[in-house]
Amino acid sequence: MRRGLRIGFVLVLMAVMLHPFYANAQKQEEMKFVNVDDLMIIGKGFQESHVKYGRVPLSLVPELRKELLSLGANSAGLAVRFNSNSSVISVRWKLLEDVSMNHMPDTGIKGLDLYVLDGGRWQYIGTARPNAKESFAVFVRNMTKQNREFIAYFPLYDGVESVEIGVEQDAQLRAPQNSRLVKSTNKKPLLFYGTSITQGGCASRPGMAYPSIIGRALDRETINLGFSGNGKMDFAMAKAINMVDADAIILDCLPNTTAQSLKDSAYRFITHIALAKPNVKIFMVENANFPYLIVDTVTKAALEEENQVWRELYARLLTEGFLNIEYIRGDNLLGEDGETTVDGVHFTDLGFLRFAESLMEYLKIYSPQ
Repeated sequence: MRRGLRIGFVLVLMAVMLHPFYANAQKQEEMKFVNVDDLMIIGKGFQESHVKYGRVPLSLVPELRKELLSLGANSAGLAVRFNSNSSVISVRWKLLEDVSMNHMPDTGIKGLDLYVLDGGRWQYIGTARPNAKESFAVFVRNMTKQNREFIAYFPLYDGVESVEIGVEQDAQLRAPQNSRLVKSTNKKPLLFYGTSITQGGCASRPGMAYPSIIGRALDRETINLGFSGNGKMDFAMAKAINMVDADAIILDCLPNTTAQSLKDSAYRFITHIALAKPNVKIFMVENANFPYLIVDTVTKAALEEENQVWRELYARLLTEGFLNIEYIRGDNLLGEDGETTVDGVHFTDLGFLRFAESLMEYLKIYSPQ
């Protein structure tokens, strides 16, 4: 009986491996690779960052806490844009740390994912799954050989030492030819400052972090300054934000603050930015209604107090003449069914999609003309 089961398993495995998807599998040596530095990197807020694909400026390193430097080495929000006529798109990459967590898929933590511009819309087509500190993976195969525009998003909760895009030996691989989502002085980026949720926890793949969803929908480069557990309105981060020439700044940091810490630091943080950027819209986002708050009355009271301090600060800023600041309430940013998180706080892909769609009601003025 056991021998029969083993034979049956082998036959099924052979059938699977003979399937065209596997039969056409490419090997690294069959591909031509180009370093992403020779294509177009988007989502990097600072030309000189503390690590090559980092998210905090080198010049502010002495002022930043070690936690911000560590998390700033995560490549959340960074991506590469390119054009190719290859029927296969692959990638090989080297991680900084090879991080794993018990509530987030490795594909989101340290994988990459690929989108193609199809009929004027960015469409997801494949994920590169990590298997070691250095990995090779095929995003997609069996495409017709025609020029297409692509975005590949970098890992959310790990950093990358190197990333190379691979195509067929006879295919072209070049910088993007379409103006969608490229660096442009006429379409400045949207900057998001916040917490683990902003950074992308716990998306199943990098392109599902809400700043990236918004970027694709509104045709805007986005800068992700989310720092897991550390979106605490450090004054050095206000200085960093002022270094980015952005069209709008979204402050989504309340899950990492308290009512008291807001009283201590928020006014100085926001006014430093608002005075330096009087023509840039600044959005203050409330705490979302996390599912567990229907039973956790202690935390609910604390978050309501924090939201109240945030609202009072907004009212004060308006009376002082800061008219470039807008307020986003948290009442229905996630919907009402409670099915949007992994652990009561960190979003699933559904949570990120709903949150992004809610924010876009405020940000839609930045959509393509």
